[in-house]
Amino acid sequence: MAPRRLSRLAALLRHHRPGQFAWRLYRTAQRHLRRRLPERLVFQVGRSQAGWKPGAQAAFQAIATRRLQLWPQRNAHAADVADGQFRFLNQSRDLRIHASGDEPDIDWNPEAPRLWRFHLQCQEYLTDLADQRGADAAYSIVRSWLAQPRHQSPTRDPDAWHPFCISRRLPVWLSLAAAHDPPVEIAGQFWRCVADQVLWLRRNCEWDLGGNHLLENLSALYLAESYLDLGTAAVGPSVQPRLLAELDEQILPSGEHYERAPTYHALMMVCVMQCAEAARFAQSNVLDRLRIVISQMLQFAQWIRQPDGYFPLLADSARGETPDLDKLFEWAENFWEPDARGNPTVDYWATQTDRGDRLLFDVGPLGCDHLPAHAHADLLQITATLGGRDAIVDTGNFEYEPGQLRQRCRSTSAHNVLQLGSREQCDIWSSFRMGRRGKPLWQRHGTTDGYSWCAAAHDGFDCPTGRVIVSSGSAWTVIDWFHGYPGEVTATSRLHWHPDWRLALGRDPTHVSAFHPDAPESIYRIESLGESAELSIDESLYCPDFGRQINNQVIVNVKRCDSNGWLGFHLPLQAEHTSPVPRVRLEGGRLNVTLGDGGEISVFVEEGRWMG
Repeated sequence: MAPRRLSRLAALLRHHRPGQFAWRLYRTAQRHLRRRLPERLVFQVGRSQAGWKPGAQAAFQAIATRRLQLWPQRNAHAADVADGQFRFLNQSRDLRIHASGDEPDIDWNPEAPRLWRFHLQCQEYLTDLADQRGADAAYSIVRSWLAQPRHQSPTRDPDAWHPFCISRRLPVWLSLAAAHDPPVEIAGQFWRCVADQVLWLRRNCEWDLGGNHLLENLSALYLAESYLDLGTAAVGPSVQPRLLAELDEQILPSGEHYERAPTYHALMMVCVMQCAEAARFAQSNVLDRLRIVISQMLQFAQWIRQPDGYFPLLADSARGETPDLDKLFEWAENFWEPDARGNPTVDYWATQTDRGDRLLFDVGPLGCDHLPAHAHADLLQITATLGGRDAIVDTGNFEYEPGQLRQRCRSTSAHNVLQLGSREQCDIWSSFRMGRRGKPLWQRHGTTDGYSWCAAAHDGFDCPTGRVIVSSGSAWTVIDWFHGYPGEVTATSRLHWHPDWRLALGRDPTHVSAFHPDAPESIYRIESLGESAELSIDESLYCPDFGRQINNQVIVNVKRCDSNGWLGFHLPLQAEHTSPVPRVRLEGGRLNVTLGDGGEISVFVEEGRWMG
């Protein structure tokens, strides 16, 4: 076996839990067995029929109404679905096979990326379609789905009956049925299929994967358990204890979801709030615990939100998939628990002015160690807004299909971090895999002589590698350093800029000017720090959504160093404003930053011990 494959196998064994491997082996064996058995021995459809519990239909409309408001951007083209035109991930497809009267016959198994097919099967466009074109239009899509022979049994279509698709589809079908009773001619089939999906999901929760998929599974089951009379499909233990156990693990003390991607944090907020609505209807005492979780998640979401109203595109985040934050927060505030305490600054540090200048410094781990699927090589990443506008940005993510763009978006060079040579902070491959990975070593923050600062380090390059951010209120200074690298190396630090900004290299390679077209009179002057460090401007890509790539510019600071070195950026926050530039020395394992008024910050780089 090749050394790289051995290294990756060792990393998988080191970081993943034994239970994940056991479940994966079980699921693999189960799939092989199911292919060889007759369908009736795998799963018998139609043995039970679901229906609303007393008062449940009216109560579920609270969820249906909220869901209808959450994704205005994603569902802008929902009305086109009635004509067989489907648009997901910024890719459109005509899925009409032929029309029978006014109802399109849909190709439910198109040639498309798997995530696109999942969106098709999750059917989250149905409630918007009913709102825009009427309930008959929405139920015509449901009718087409029910009539598809491949959908008659879970063994025939792995997409349609995938646990994740069922988990996303069930709240949609129940939202549609809460607002509009299913047509008489399909009502029986509709409710039998609901019961079948609940029973299949209960037997096939994604325990091998965990994370957001499992939380989607459990929250969908909790909704079904709370609102539906499931007949024989209800046999089995309550999902509530497992749901609470997963929330205890997946929601960190900071209030952040443990996969550390803001989009997924928002999606998990939706799951938890749906469960809270269900607990309220069922008059369950679990509501108190859910209120605390929601309040902690809300505190984190409010804190990390940028002055422009959006989340930063950290990890696998995407603007179009993120719920409308105003509507999301409004829903969450209905469950506010004053005594809930989260601490968003456990893994982040931020500095902000009242002019809309905000710098976010991520000092936490890459993601969840046993589930790094949505993590990027972004240790010590920074993002920033200037004047309330997105300025220094994460590259984002273009797609989940394995390939060059997926690899590029997850790479070290796609982020605002220090890179040594061509090395990566972590070994990423395929769509969601990560082998060797760097980890945070330490972090410190404080205030010295009116300057706020934060320092942190990681071991992603097999030597202490760190960053210090200093804010005077009128300028930001970013200092990157490393100590004890085995030999000479080229150190490269990058700042990726939002495509709206215009950059120009100064007369000498130590300055770059930047301005936004909406305020061309406000020109910011970014200065390089470090002897012999030179700035240049590279072209790159910005991917704020799946399927979208926009050309943008990157300020690149490059310096050739021996085994120890540092370089940095200085950015005044007021146009054409000059501010004292801190002086930096790295010697004897100690980084000294002398501030403009003579004060000093000293950090011992090996262990993070500091003297301010």
